[in-house]
Amino acid sequence: MRNNKILVMICTNIANLCCHAVYSVLASFFPQEAKAKGMSDDGVGLVFAIFAAVIFVCAPFAGRLMAKHGKVWVYIWGICLVSCSSILFSAASAMPAGVPFAAWCFTMRLIQGIGSALEETAMYAIIADLDTEHVTLYLGICEISTGLGYMIGPPLGGFLFSAGGFAMPFIVLGFAVAPAAMLLYSYMPPDAYRNAKGEEKADVSMRTLLRNPQVMVIAAAAMLANSDYAFLEPTLGDHAARMGLASTPDAIGMLFSVAMTSYTLSCPIIGMVAKRERLGPRTVIVSGLLLQLLGFVLIGPCPLLKLDGLGMGQMVAALVIFGIGESMSMTPVMDDMMRSCGEYADESVNALSSLMASAFSLGQMIGPLIGSALTSRAGFAWAATLMAVGLLIHVCIVMLLDTWRPRPRLKDGSYTELTAVPPSQADGSAED
Repeated sequence: MRNNKILVMICTNIANLCCHAVYSVLASFFPQEAKAKGMSDDGVGLVFAIFAAVIFVCAPFAGRLMAKHGKVWVYIWGICLVSCSSILFSAASAMPAGVPFAAWCFTMRLIQGIGSALEETAMYAIIADLDTEHVTLYLGICEISTGLGYMIGPPLGGFLFSAGGFAMPFIVLGFAVAPAAMLLYSYMPPDAYRNAKGEEKADVSMRTLLRNPQVMVIAAAAMLANSDYAFLEPTLGDHAARMGLASTPDAIGMLFSVAMTSYTLSCPIIGMVAKRERLGPRTVIVSGLLLQLLGFVLIGPCPLLKLDGLGMGQMVAALVIFGIGESMSMTPVMDDMMRSCGEYADESVNALSSLMASAFSLGQMIGPLIGSALTSRAGFAWAATLMAVGLLIHVCIVMLLDTWRPRPRLKDGSYTELTAVPPSQADGSAED
């Protein structure tokens, strides 16, 4: 695979962009069309939420499939499922209103989620195989396509819906993701294991990783980083309207694009800054959490600051800080967790990819729920403040863990390596 880095990066970024666009493309037209077909507001919400929920559940199983069949095959299966289910989703408009329409949408969204779980989990593992020393840089590049997928999904969906009706967005995205699978099938080996001296080693199991606090504290940070932005999805529009900053859907959409643009543009820079010989992934992740904390304090604004109101300049600055902080908290996660596995990093790639995908999807799933619940009970300002307190608590936990289990430095002193996780033969073979 390392002889085909350019091909791998092109294919993974195309597929990643399309898969995240598949998630977000529904926002511009599906709620209205679904309600016209007799679907309730709760049903529409479930169609959106089930995508992330399925990724959270299926990602660990994707790790087992990679151990058995190879990363590239699992990646291709995932892309094929996303492609086929997206194309078939277009048939929903021909379904009778009521239960048949809702059942078809739920089924196709479920399959999309399974395919995305396979694609996303295998993508992290494949990128980790490209270059162990620069995994954060490559993941930072891939996060560009993630941000672009979220950004272009809604406007692209609206344009295609206007041009060709309900079916057009799904057909276009379904066929757009397929070439990546065909290219990888034609040029890549069927598996992608990094075996030292050509010998296979037993994979470190997910159960082994779950027992390691240094791995789990970063997985929790990844979950928090993703849930923080998702917190704003159901709450930012109403908050901006109450503050007199944005009242139309276009204006609210522009506010979201500020955070996502800063996230997308900063990812490759963060990938370079977080390299081991520079700041290192742990320092960058903690700094990103603190930036998101600052974003919550400013966007509320925090009642403890006793500010008169919220101006557009402060809102934009807070959203920019959010985007950069999320990039810093998410981009170096894989590298940090690989360092947590020390000499067993290669054998941990499959399980780490599953854990990383599950953490991201869990944050994406619970963020809107927390945002809606806290805002309805305490108001946006206090809800944002509580989220900031949660981030501060987790930063303290990370610092206490580093003090409780000090990490030995590498021989050249350039990077603080984490404690190794010994692979359990029982876990790696019989149990998982």
